[in-house]
Amino acid sequence: MGFFSSFGVSLRKSRQLRKISEKLDTPIFDVKTLLSSDRVAAENELYNLVENDPLLIGIMHQHNASRADLQETYRILVGSGAGGWSRGHFVAASSLCFGLTLDFALSTLQQTRSGEKSQEDIYNIWLGAAFRLDNYFKKGKLGRVQANL
Repeated sequence: MGFFSSFGVSLRKSRQLRKISEKLDTPIFDVKTLLSSDRVAAENELYNLVENDPLLIGIMHQHNASRADLQETYRILVGSGAGGWSRGHFVAASSLCFGLTLDFALSTLQQTRSGEKSQEDIYNIWLGAAFRLDNYFKKGKLGRVQANL
């Protein structure tokens, strides 16, 4: 793929992600809002965007991750404080759509599933991950997400 065609694909993906993110960024007042067909459709669009990207599918395979793992990761990120905007990115959604951030998020999911961990440990791990991802987008970082601050 040439530069201009890969740039076009990237731009198209960014536009799709922005539209999806705007749909996902609706206030949740109750369970009815959380389970609304619009929100569910937007989440499915997000997961489709990830699963249609060869790089991201490769990362999912490295982690033996499924769509259910993407759903769990997205929802935990939102609940851990990554459900806001940072430099044009809805952090929880954008975290799934770029290779290095997806790798970090899925590594965090694996970390919380491995070994005996208390609920408090799991909470603190995800809280730290949400902070790091927000900071990653806020500072316009490139490269790996730092596991340690």
